[in-house]
Amino acid sequence: MSDDKPCCAAEALRRIRQIPVNGIMTGITMLDESIEDVNEQNLGSEQETIAALMKKIRIYNYVPKGVEEAYAHAIMEEYKKPSQKTNTKNVE
Repeated sequence: MSDDKPCCAAEALRRIRQIPVNGIMTGITMLDESIEDVNEQNLGSEQETIAALMKKIRIYNYVPKGVEEAYAHAIMEEYKKPSQKTNTKNVE
């Protein structure tokens, strides 16, 4: 993945995708980019993958302590889905 970081808050907002976390639709910024980056790392175990995903997700998102496991589970579910492009790219 290229180091295509958002230039500003408005650009970051355009890269939000909603996924269910504990049954509540939750916006995750840079989710697709984080999944792509971790996928390129070819990590061996699921635990390593979860740790890498959560590390990337925390760069752009606040993850409350009480729901870290729920976030990890939800994000891992998205990671396991077949590759699909979503509507999180630049909207012009």
